[in-house]
Amino acid sequence: MLGSWWWAPSAFVILSLLALLVTPIVIDARVRPLRTRYTDGSERARVLLNDLEASFASQLLLRSAGNAPGDTTLLSARAQLENDEAGLRAATRDLGPTAMARLDELSARLHHWDASARDGADASAKGGLELLATAEQLDAELTDISANERTEIRRLEHVNVVYAAILAPIALVAMGAAMSSGRRVLRFARVAERERAQVVRAAEARSALLRGVTHDVKNPLGAAAGYAQLLEESVVGPLSEPQLGMVRRIHRLVRMSVQTVSDLLELARADGGDLPVEYAAVDLATIVADLVEDHQGMAREHGLTLRAQTEPTPLVTDPLRVQQVLANLLSNAIKYTPRDGSITVRIVRDEKLKQRSDRVGVEVRDTGPGIPADLRARVFDEFFRVRTAGVSTNGNGLGLAIGRRIARLLGGDVVYADNDGGGSIFTLWLHQRTESGITRR
Repeated sequence: MLGSWWWAPSAFVILSLLALLVTPIVIDARVRPLRTRYTDGSERARVLLNDLEASFASQLLLRSAGNAPGDTTLLSARAQLENDEAGLRAATRDLGPTAMARLDELSARLHHWDASARDGADASAKGGLELLATAEQLDAELTDISANERTEIRRLEHVNVVYAAILAPIALVAMGAAMSSGRRVLRFARVAERERAQVVRAAEARSALLRGVTHDVKNPLGAAAGYAQLLEESVVGPLSEPQLGMVRRIHRLVRMSVQTVSDLLELARADGGDLPVEYAAVDLATIVADLVEDHQGMAREHGLTLRAQTEPTPLVTDPLRVQQVLANLLSNAIKYTPRDGSITVRIVRDEKLKQRSDRVGVEVRDTGPGIPADLRARVFDEFFRVRTAGVSTNGNGLGLAIGRRIARLLGGDVVYADNDGGGSIFTLWLHQRTESGITRR
């Protein structure tokens, strides 16, 4: 369960750091337009409104002092008032409908007062007071807008500080957790490496032991088999029937032991990487046909029908190793198939590869009892044999284990499947090579 969540500490660290990095950027993106609006909007509008009030007060003073309408000073004050009004309108444009309504009212009163003054009428104190009252209302509106903007800016800045204060410890804790997790992973990796090295050493020791024992045992057993054969052939004198029966049994048991030792030696060579593989261009159909022909006699003795279904199949592989694996599969099929059964050997293509031709198989299909479902996972184990009722077989349970190792050395595999009509299907898959030569595996 923990193994599937190995990425969680690292993801937590990354997310924490991203949050710590992104949060100020997001908040700054929200604060910047508020600051701009505050500086260039409400605050600037208040300054311009004060300037407009000052310009209006200057006009009042000039007109009350009796300056003529065409007086240069009065015209200059009037132009300043218009400029202040235009600047105030530009600054207030984005501050909302209420502020713009107050400004429109102020402009209307100002223009009305100015038109009355141009017509020669006295600018009444009442009109000036109403204009200043409207200006005060606009100033109050601008003050509220400025206060709200300052409050929002302070709130966002406070949020930025709070988030930083929260996320910084979380990021530190996450980094600590990630470092702790990394140390644990490193420790587990070292333990796994030590265990792997121990397994490799154990495998090498096992292979060396098997090679040594098999060599030391095979030669005496071979000599014993030779002497048993001499006794069986009465080379040193005739034997009675009871004696001859015992000698024949001894000879058979010794031969079985020699075969077991030979299989162990082959298995040790395959596991130890000391198995030579000689690749050559061959026709797989020829190999299959020859093997089927060689096993016809054994099949007839067991009352079986053995046939081949082949087509020319050029291949670069090791023909002797292929024969070795297929001979074992054929021998097993003959041993485990009851009388009057049938065995079919045919060349097949990998349907999953469709048009590709770099993988080809040889299928050995029999009508025997098959392999029980609970034993199929062990069928390629060393020294494992399937006990089938009514079928008596000899063997040491090494043939399939050796066959699969050799097939994998050739770049293929040996697999098992149920025969739909009853029985077993063992398939030797081979990988097409592009070059010949000797390779030591």
